[in-house]
Amino acid sequence: MMSKAAFISDLSLPVVTAPMFLISGPKLVIESCKNGIVGTFPALNNRTTAGFEEWIIEIKDTLVRWEKESGKRAAPFGVNLIVHKTNSRLQADLAVVIKHQVPLVITSLGAVSELINSVHSYGGLVFHDVIMKRHAEKAAGAGVDGLILVAARAGGHAGTINPIALVGEIRSFFDKTILLAGCI
Repeated sequence: MMSKAAFISDLSLPVVTAPMFLISGPKLVIESCKNGIVGTFPALNNRTTAGFEEWIIEIKDTLVRWEKESGKRAAPFGVNLIVHKTNSRLQADLAVVIKHQVPLVITSLGAVSELINSVHSYGGLVFHDVIMKRHAEKAAGAGVDGLILVAARAGGHAGTINPIALVGEIRSFFDKTILLAGCI
């Protein structure tokens, strides 16, 4: 599995470009990574699994080419997988993630240890979106590498808890990576 130190070493800032529904895609991810920021996008932003795979190939190929031309290292990229039972593409999209060894997977709406183990099998990291302590405890128990705290005022599936209070509550039992979403 990619170490926290290795993951952070390629960043110019400890920032993740959020996987924004209908907004994030290859261009935003590539430019984020070229500038030392983790770029992410939701798998479901591309309407088919085949298209999702094309995006991953485009991102990887473009970043490899840029690294060779610039002599610099790109930051890692990631994808957001919706784990909820209503996502009929989850298994097919996960197979693409595993095939292309996506460095970071952000899971939402369910933390499943089998998915986490699959990503860990090739060295990838899994961070999970949470809005409250109960969700964070489930994700921690499933073996995630980090938690993304989607507090009050964050975009998307925002929580209702003050960001500072939520960080304190989660840090009391979780000693791995915590990212605070939104609030900027």
